[in-house]
Amino acid sequence: MRTIWRTIVVTAALALAGCGFHLREQAQLPDSLKRLRLEVADPGSLLVRDLPDALERAGATVETAAGAGVATLRIPVSSLAPEALSVGATARVREYTMRYKVDIEAVDAAGGVVLPRQTIELTRDYTFDETQAVGVAAQEDELKKQLQRDMVQAILRRLAALGGRPG
Repeated sequence: MRTIWRTIVVTAALALAGCGFHLREQAQLPDSLKRLRLEVADPGSLLVRDLPDALERAGATVETAAGAGVATLRIPVSSLAPEALSVGATARVREYTMRYKVDIEAVDAAGGVVLPRQTIELTRDYTFDETQAVGVAAQEDELKKQLQRDMVQAILRRLAALGGRPG
């Protein structure tokens, strides 16, 4: 019986290796972004809380002020809000989409644009059941958390694609 399980495990490992599968590594930022300052237009944005830690895990030193050798990651737009997706027969919204939109731009220490301004937009749909109003609020909060994590990872992947190893 052990031989069968070993054979299955080895076969599965070889199949995964053969198809090119590998675990995702932590994003690695290019050298021009190793010392980085964040400029976020909305200081109350969830990104202000989570992005600095993620950047540090990716190898950057997050600076609080501009200076020699300090690049800048600008986030002039950051919005997270539900939008009505469909309305039921009772003229009440039945489905929503949670839309998270962020514009980013990266400038190196010399002022040269490393990453031109671009938009990252993530969405998740969910239904509203008026008999489960408390559950819907919890579902909406969980969606916001998931979108926040996904947005941080999307930003890191964009920055890593500039020259570091992909995340």
